[in-house]
Parts: sequence; structure tokens; C-alpha cells
Amino acid sequence: MNKRPLTTTIVTHLLRGAFFVALLVIGINMTRFAQAQPQSNKRLQINSETSRNGVRGPAGAKTLVRVHDTAERTQIASPLQNSSVTSPGAPSGTICGVESRAAHGQVAPNTNGGTLNPVAFINPTTVNASGRVAFNSQVDGSDRNQGVFVADSDGTITAIAIGCGGLGGGGDTTSDCGDASPIGGHFGGFFFGTVFTPDINDAGDVLFFCDVNGGDSRRALFLYQAASGQIVKVAAVGDPSPIGGTFGAVGPGSINSNGKVVFLASPVGDTINSNLFMWDNGVVTKIAALGDPAPGGGTFSGLGTESFGFQDGTSIPVGPVPDINDSDQIAFRAIVSGGITQRGIIVRTGQVDEWYVKVPDPTPIGGTYLDMQAAAINNAGQIAFFADYHPTPETINSGWFAGAPGNWRKVVVFFDPIDGGQCLGLAFSRNPMQTIDAAGNVVFWANLDSNGTSDRLVLGLTDGNLLIAARRGDPTPIGGTFGSMDAWPAINGNIGTLNVATPGAQNGALSAHMAFNHCPSGTPTPTPTATPTATPTTTPTATPSTTPTPTATPTPSPTATPSVTPRPNPTPRPIPTPRPRPTPPG
Repeated sequence: MNKRPLTTTIVTHLLRGAFFVALLVIGINMTRFAQAQPQSNKRLQINSETSRNGVRGPAGAKTLVRVHDTAERTQIASPLQNSSVTSPGAPSGTICGVESRAAHGQVAPNTNGGTLNPVAFINPTTVNASGRVAFNSQVDGSDRNQGVFVADSDGTITAIAIGCGGLGGGGDTTSDCGDASPIGGHFGGFFFGTVFTPDINDAGDVLFFCDVNGGDSRRALFLYQAASGQIVKVAAVGDPSPIGGTFGAVGPGSINSNGKVVFLASPVGDTINSNLFMWDNGVVTKIAALGDPAPGGGTFSGLGTESFGFQDGTSIPVGPVPDINDSDQIAFRAIVSGGITQRGIIVRTGQVDEWYVKVPDPTPIGGTYLDMQAAAINNAGQIAFFADYHPTPETINSGWFAGAPGNWRKVVVFFDPIDGGQCLGLAFSRNPMQTIDAAGNVVFWANLDSNGTSDRLVLGLTDGNLLIAARRGDPTPIGGTFGSMDAWPAINGNIGTLNVATPGAQNGALSAHMAFNHCPSGTPTPTPTATPTATPTTTPTATPSTTPTPTATPTPSPTATPSVTPRPNPTPRPIPTPRPRPTPPG
């Protein structure tokens, strides 16, 4: 079986008070994670505003943060004293089962007999209250070779939209065997990886992003409305912007159960920065834009600060994506010039913006915050977010926090005990993957070694205890063992997602989207549902694509001493012309 490595280089930038640090975040060879799973080979250039400053912890153990797909950043993390996440009491509940939803090799509906190739360990899912998951997948054995799907707890898989031809951003503008698009033409290439995960709400509506061939616009964000079975446009490249001009680029978003969508879009000519918008029944309005006043003074200088550049010469704003709950509260990360802080997380309730948490607020375990990523918000108005913080003025650590003003808690930080080891790997917040449930429990990925090979999927309970939902190496419901896990799980009600490589599974299934059940104390154990079995295929590997793999973009080396001159958002650089990649041997 051929192994097709994927490496990614990420440029990181940070504006924080009086210094700027740039760090090369190294990509990981996918053959280490893939367990022989084939992977798409689209080319992209990443521009990202994140933070970093070192390589190893005081005890010599390397800590790492998964940023996107297989990209990591390393840092100097500081172990804390007396900061265990384990409560003296017993956990309030158990993990009472794991079920497969969709596996590599299963028949992909509406593709003329094609089969799913989900590459689940780097393509997350979202989940609604009924346990239905939404995901993007490539399709083997059909010209209709990609799309967005949903899978129910009984194993039923449904196609929401099917495309064909080259992958999104690859430059294919002529393939027309995809489903008809609501803006004319046909769905073409879909986009894969962490930041392009479709979102699903409790009504079964699905929000997805893809290229269109022969339509009124080349690229758009779409919404499948379950009640009518129709797909409508949310926003497309070239649409008029409510703040003037037109959208030069549109990015992904999040949806609530009322069908309202919050998303990223940038003006013509800006390939790095994006603004925040809301779609409600066909009407697009502004949430926040660069230059708008921030609560407490100052103006927004950074909202959407991450973008991907693609082979076709386009860029897409990808993060951080805002979130919206069913009360229409909107949570987003903001960087500010002037005012009472440099950055933090804002929650909008009605028309009022409030800093929920900001730099340099105190953390619930001492010290002060110095950076945070976008937060997910539940219907109780609680948020979960990933943050860097100073345990002391001279030290740095990172971890997950949750709660609301006046009632914050630590979920987990580096070096905390987990499952007989210690936490050495965590991941950034990523909407639309909903990380906090209605009760305030938080789902997260962790790694217990310095080599990225000891994955755990963990549920951090409000009582301070941790429940292990899955361990790398344990048996899976479809045979074989859990391999590399996607680092961005989601949770809704008592159901969480697990997207994982499955070496040794039935019928050669190389990866699968799964779901775990959390049974709180006093909750009856659910009746198990039938576990779908992967359909055997004659060729379990993906058909090689002609789209090139990512090429590293030159990046600065980490600076030994931070500069005292802050820089604004990174200056966009030209996207390099890709070189053709030789076809892998058969």
C-alpha cells in the first residue's frame, strides 16, 4: 500500500503588548499519524496569528499544541504545583459506549457506487442533539468523488451535497458532474481539514463550504435546510458586503438551532484579515469589523487573523471562527488597539458586547492570561477556550478553561495528571466543533508523551474529574485498534465525537467517524445501536490526485529576544507557484 506524506509549514505571528515573536511551527509527516491511511494532497499556504516561545518544559519533556490538522507548535511550559485536575470524589458519570458512525470503505450515497474515504483523523465531525454527525469526505471509485455527508446513530449515511473534479482551491473550474448549486452551475471541489468541517444543528441543518463550477460565484458558504430539503446560499465571493464593497473572500462559520449563521469574510484585496458577519434568513449583517470600537475603549485591530492560500491563487479566511448559541449570544476572539486590553474573548448578548475574559485577567488557578483562542458557547452562556497564561511573571503554561464571568474553572493544563500519565499535548480551540455541553462539561484531545503517539480523548467534568472516552491502542467497535485521533472533538448533550485512524479494522477500514456516550450519574445506560460495518472494496486506498501537496513557505526562525516593537497583522506574501508532484508508484 502506498503511503503519501503530507507536510505543512505554518507561519505564526503574535501582537501582544510590547513584543512580537515569530516561530516556525513544524508540520508532521503524515505517515506517522496515518497508520497507512491515504490523504488528499492539495497545496495550501497558511498564514496564522498564534503564539509561541520555546521548545521544552523545565523537566525536559516537550509539550506541543496541535494548531491545525497535523501542524504543531512547541513551547516552554511550566509545571504547576498542587494543580491536579482530579477531584477527591468519584466522577459524576461514566463513558458508557462508543459507536461507529461512518467508516472508510462504506458505500457513499448518491455517488454511483463510490465509497467513503474520510481520513477521519484529520477531518473532524460536528454533532447535533440526536447524535447525527456531519462530515466532509472524499469518495473512491466514482467521478462524483467528494462531498458532505451526515450519519445517524443507526448507521444510516445520507449525502447532503456531492461535488466532483479537483479538490477545493485546486483550480479545476470545468468539472460539472457534481450536484446542481443554488447559485447556478454545479458543486465542484470541497475543502478538507480541521477548519473546513461542516456544522450541523439540532434541526438537522448543515452548513458547508465549497467551490462551484459554472455558477454566479466561484466559491460560497451554503446551508442545507432540513425542513425543506433545500440548499441555500449564505454568502459568496463577490456578494455585496453590509459594510460596503464586496466580499473578496468568504470563509467557514457556525450555526445555531434557529438557523442563524456567523461566519468570516474579508474585503477585496485583503488576504489575511477578515471581519465577522451573521446570516439570518437571507439577510447578512455585520457582527464586528476592523476599526470598530471595542468594549472599554480602543478599536478592533484583529478578528479573523488566519488565512489559507491555495494553488488557484485565492485565499480563504479560516479562523478563528465565532460561535453562536440558541439565545443568539455570539462569542468571538478580538485583538484590540488601545483600550483596556490587547486581546480577549467577547460575548455579545443582544446588542451589548462584554469582555468575558481578557489579558491580563487572573486565571482560576493563579497567574494571568496572556493569550486565548476563540471560544465555544453553550446555551447557558458558558464558554470553553484554550489559553496561554503566566503562572508567575517569568513562566508560561497553556490549557483549557471554562465557565462564565465570576465562575471560571480550569479544565486541564500542561503537566496535569491524565490516565496515569501527564498531559504533554493539547489542541487549539476550533469552532464549529462545539467543545462545551449544556452542563458545562468540556471535551478535548490530549497526548501523554512527547512523540505524539499516546492520544486520549477526554471529557473534563464540571466536578473537576476527567473521563477517558478513548485511548490509542484500545479496541474499536469495528475491530482493530484506535490509532491517531483527530484533535478537535465536539459534544452535544451526552454525545461526543471521536474521529480516528482504525488500523486492523474490519474490511480494511483505515479510519472512521465515531461517537461516544456520556452517562451522567443517575442516567440509564442507553440501549446499544447496531454498529455499521465497513463495506469491502477492491481498492481500499484513495485514488491519487493530481493536486500537489503543500509546499513550505519560508518562515523566520524563533528570535532569542523578543523585539520591543509590536507589528500589526502579518503582511501577505505572494503564493508560490506549485511544482508538479510525481505520481506515486502503484
